[in-house]
Amino acid sequence: MKKQMPLVFFLLACGLILAAPAALAERWRNHFDADAISQPPAFFDFEALGAPGTTRWIVLNDVNPPSAPNQLTQVVANRPDGSIGVALRRSVAMADGTLSVSLKKVAAREGLVFRMADEKNFLVLLLDGKSGETRLIAYRNGTPAELARGAAAIDREWGNLAVSLAGPSISASWNEKDLLRATDAHPASGRVGLATAGPGRASFDEFVIDSGDGVHKP
Repeated sequence: MKKQMPLVFFLLACGLILAAPAALAERWRNHFDADAISQPPAFFDFEALGAPGTTRWIVLNDVNPPSAPNQLTQVVANRPDGSIGVALRRSVAMADGTLSVSLKKVAAREGLVFRMADEKNFLVLLLDGKSGETRLIAYRNGTPAELARGAAAIDREWGNLAVSLAGPSISASWNEKDLLRATDAHPASGRVGLATAGPGRASFDEFVIDSGDGVHKP
């Protein structure tokens, strides 16, 4: 029996090593219902990217948001066209995984920012809340380049925008229907969050981050 003990420990150690990657998978859900009204939400950092501009994110009551009773709105309506306001989920950075958010039908460009290494290197997916025009843009050293374009059917007050990241492959959907596909030539880990560009008040709810195995906490 004593001669078998080292083998038992070896097998247990191998089992722990094989199980380790699964422990990296994490999921965050932000529904804003526990946040104070007219205040910024907890666990987020706020920045303005691209052209200079101000940004202010506050939690508001709404009549029928996907997760009642609150939603999150970027309330500065007169932002410059090239200015991108972002609300970054604190302490989360990822390369691969999925992001999703509910967007309200409003006259604003709204969506997701991800793989943000710094203020000049990131990807942003923006949907026009009125027309449905959607663009995926990569910023490299501050210079934007469009990676893909799509069109979403804006047929209800709220819709769900989702993006899936797997190495160079990126796909996006709107209300579970394919929206666009693209290739990111330089996939890298970075911060993730909500984004709105240019003028207009943009509203968000049910922001979900599902890392798969591609997350780390800086």
